[in-house]
Amino acid sequence: MSCPGSLKELIDVYNVPDPLEDPDEKFVHKVMPISRATLGMRWVPTRLPCGRFELELKDGFVLKKAVLEYHSGVLRIIAGDAELKIIQSIDSLLLLIEDPANIIVSVTPRPAWEWVGEKLEKVGFESPEIFDDADSSGWRQSCPEDPGITASCYRMDYGFAVSLTLDGEKEPAIKADAEKDKAKTFWSEYFSAIPEVNLPDQFLNEFYKFALYKFSCATQPGGYACALQGPWHEEYQLAQWSGDYHFNVNIQEIYTLAFASGCFEHLILLFDMLESEPFQQTMRNNARNLLGIDDGLLLTHAVDDRGMQCGGISSGSVLDFACGGWTAQLYWLYYKYTLDKEFLRKRAYPFIYGIMRVFEETLEEDEGRLSMPMSISAEYGVPFKIKRPGRYWSKHTGRDPSYQLACTHMLADMLIEASSELDIEPRPVWFDIKKRLPKYTSVGDAGADHVAIWDEQDLDICHRHHSHLACIYPFDTLKDFNEKDMKILDDSIDHWILKGMGQWSEWCYPWAAIIHARYGFKESPAILLEIWKNLFVNEGWATVYLPKFRGLSAHRKSDMLKPKETSEIMQLDGTMGGATAILEMLVHQKAGTVYVFPGIPDKWQDVSFKNVRLPGAFLISAERRNGQTANVIIKSLEGGSIKIKLSESSQAQIISFNAGEERNISI
Repeated sequence: MSCPGSLKELIDVYNVPDPLEDPDEKFVHKVMPISRATLGMRWVPTRLPCGRFELELKDGFVLKKAVLEYHSGVLRIIAGDAELKIIQSIDSLLLLIEDPANIIVSVTPRPAWEWVGEKLEKVGFESPEIFDDADSSGWRQSCPEDPGITASCYRMDYGFAVSLTLDGEKEPAIKADAEKDKAKTFWSEYFSAIPEVNLPDQFLNEFYKFALYKFSCATQPGGYACALQGPWHEEYQLAQWSGDYHFNVNIQEIYTLAFASGCFEHLILLFDMLESEPFQQTMRNNARNLLGIDDGLLLTHAVDDRGMQCGGISSGSVLDFACGGWTAQLYWLYYKYTLDKEFLRKRAYPFIYGIMRVFEETLEEDEGRLSMPMSISAEYGVPFKIKRPGRYWSKHTGRDPSYQLACTHMLADMLIEASSELDIEPRPVWFDIKKRLPKYTSVGDAGADHVAIWDEQDLDICHRHHSHLACIYPFDTLKDFNEKDMKILDDSIDHWILKGMGQWSEWCYPWAAIIHARYGFKESPAILLEIWKNLFVNEGWATVYLPKFRGLSAHRKSDMLKPKETSEIMQLDGTMGGATAILEMLVHQKAGTVYVFPGIPDKWQDVSFKNVRLPGAFLISAERRNGQTANVIIKSLEGGSIKIKLSESSQAQIISFNAGEERNISI
């Protein structure tokens, strides 16, 4: 723990009092591998837009509405007196379009090249080959280095079938009845298994179900790990942020929904990607380059499916060690929710250990305690003028960011417990961290101080990542807090609220609503989600990155003022985060205790939920009638004890279960 190698050089560069140039430009590019090639323009690995098929309807038929049947997976498109039925195959890239009234008169293939071809041509792409005959139409788009893709639309006796096929792959057999049966079986079983919620808010009820539908589509076992936009992408523009994997909040927000919903198998593709040889090699190289260690895993901010950095190389991308820490928490939660000890031994423990090695090596001795000499609080920046005329850069780094300290404590807790579970000798440094590393950094006058961003840096501006409050969520380290700590945290909440929401985007509101619910605020979580709905949920119930109007958020104002068709960006983190926030308002575990209806406003007199999953392999259902908790049912799948607080006025109680036992808990 002595800041070896390139990290020491980085600290020296960033601590220059009056820099002549941007420290990011001066050094960070030299210490991390860059996954990009320059072919006449800046280019990074990216997800490519594909295109669309336009269906022309007979005169007189106008699209009126669409109805998604959750338990069959059928999307019904109403067009006057007729309708189209669309069914997505469960296990292949095949879409069926049933047209019993024969209202589709023509199909026009339109590859994405029509919109983005000029940009693609500059980086080595060639125009697609288009085909269009009596039985099929479509195009084949070649790629300079990767396999090309063929999009085909076939005329069938029931309507049409659309398929996507990579070069070298066999085209899927089009058996409509079999595909419909598989889809119906899958969706019926899926929606029968996920938790039910019943809120006195129609939008939240429906959005929750739609979010769980999109979650399954985006994280389907047998497909690909879900990135920012999942499998969906507009045909008329290149992917924003390359459609990459943002690991400083976004991917974690998407996948956290798997836990309370019990959809654990949907996490496996993410773990498979993280454990693939290319991804592991990249993370190990990162740790070696920055810290000089061979057993560490350093995950940077915005990466492709090999772990290579897609976004810019900066302190924000390289020094946010919590990117790996928050991802390691997904592994740990998988174990805590399933109690799968083989998963813990073979997959979770090695990953968490490798991530923790990075944190260990960043720490140094500082006046009898441990300290992290330089890191960041995700995306927090302080404007700083450098000596060159007219040049500014934002200082993103500091000593002992509260975000990173909370993450380090969480990792130590996980590894100490995992070592006990697996009968492995824990590393002494983990206990030293618990003893000598501060839980957070504070700032302010004695008696009126609050949690700081980093040493001597107060929360001076709106911080949309809420990172300095990660001790509440997602890292849940409040069990270590004493009365003095809680007083400081309470003042910090007020200070955070005073700084406002002016820079928040679509994923910020659900995160904030969860913090409010976990802190014990009953009224504000629902209000935050109401604002979020009006600002960031569009007419198709997609969560969009930019606010829909000015007045409450000025996030990226210049982009917000552009035409909607060129500025609206769909992201899945806000969608899945919103559904997670709903579940967190209903029930959650904090510092080892389960709280029932902790974030439900008083005006919601009648609320219920069924079969929400809890850590320890428990299922919980509860009902609130006339403003009071009336019924709580808990089922233990594996046996064990649960500590639960059933209402504001009741004391927490510890209840033990046998495996498979279900109980109605008295209020």
